[in-house]
Amino acid sequence: MMVNGIDMEKVAATVSRLEADPRKGRLTLKGITDWNGGAHSTGIFRNFVIAADESGGVGGTNRGPGPSELVLAALGACITVAIAYSAAEEGIDLRSVELDVEGDIDLAGFFRRDLSTDAGPGFSAVRVTARVDADAEPERIAAIVQRGQERSAVLDTLSHPVPVMVRLEQEVPADR
Repeated sequence: MMVNGIDMEKVAATVSRLEADPRKGRLTLKGITDWNGGAHSTGIFRNFVIAADESGGVGGTNRGPGPSELVLAALGACITVAIAYSAAEEGIDLRSVELDVEGDIDLAGFFRRDLSTDAGPGFSAVRVTARVDADAEPERIAAIVQRGQERSAVLDTLSHPVPVMVRLEQEVPADR
């Protein structure tokens, strides 16, 4: 049965597999990102190509959203999907879900021109405003939005420190 465009039979089968063996839910997501010159890069995740660039105002060529904008896009997409799944599980028909996602960033933290700044290169605050139109009472809509937040892997990742390891792998030219 499809609810809000979600195949609930597949969801139920996945939940059953996870209940039987929670280890089956452990995944490693992978992608590759290539630099295209300047501030432009291209990421490939599954079969999807994602362009990233900076705006012309900071030296980029504006051929895609900036990496920080992609973080906001990922957050908005993840919460939206989690709201849709939560509504489908409750049998709530959605007409629309729209999120405004904004984050405060200090470019001095990236460029480090002013060594007196204590700004880091990342967001200092992120805000999300959700608008949901559904066949449900306001309290039920608020509950599915809350569940959407609680289920969002991206929100969880941004809210809790996660170890990130960057390893340099260099190839030595054969003629050396």
